[in-house]
Amino acid sequence: MTPENTVTTLIFDLGQVIVAFDHMQLCRQASEHSPYPPDEIYARMFHSGLIRRFETGALTPDDFYREACRTLNIHIPLEQFKKVWNTIFFLKEDTAKIIKRLQGFQLLLLSNTNCWHFNYCLENYPVLNLFDAFILSYEVGVYKPDQTIFELALNRASARPQECIFIDDIEQYTEAARNVGMHAHTFTTAERLEQHLNDLHIL
Repeated sequence: MTPENTVTTLIFDLGQVIVAFDHMQLCRQASEHSPYPPDEIYARMFHSGLIRRFETGALTPDDFYREACRTLNIHIPLEQFKKVWNTIFFLKEDTAKIIKRLQGFQLLLLSNTNCWHFNYCLENYPVLNLFDAFILSYEVGVYKPDQTIFELALNRASARPQECIFIDDIEQYTEAARNVGMHAHTFTTAERLEQHLNDLHIL
């Protein structure tokens, strides 16, 4: 990497990179309160556009709660629903260890997510406090791989594209980052990420 392309900023995805999650766990938990089996709950939630509307800010949390309960024929209080919705995560410790070694760099988080999931992770995983800024789909109203969300991240970072590395587990999203001029790494394991950053003399 030449001096004019020196990396100053690392931009991380959240889900399956820093925290792992299992949508089917959510569906199994929801099925305990619904007449529908987990597979049908998944289809009703994830194939209907309901989740995307929540994660791009088109639905308020209260509206999402009411519409999800109606869609799944669930009758439980809001706080109980949020517990079902949120308790699907665990921290990827090896990635967290890498992030803690990057304190000389600007760190941004860029995620397709919703307010409940993000706030749950922020409260439970202190490694997120190491980030300088968050670009979240539900706040900015746009979803990866839309080019706009990457441009928003660059503006927030006050960095040129070639000064940034974007790390995501979905190839479509890392390719979108490359299309705006960023370096990008498709995450598979923390070990491979560490090797990639070592090769670039970042770690």
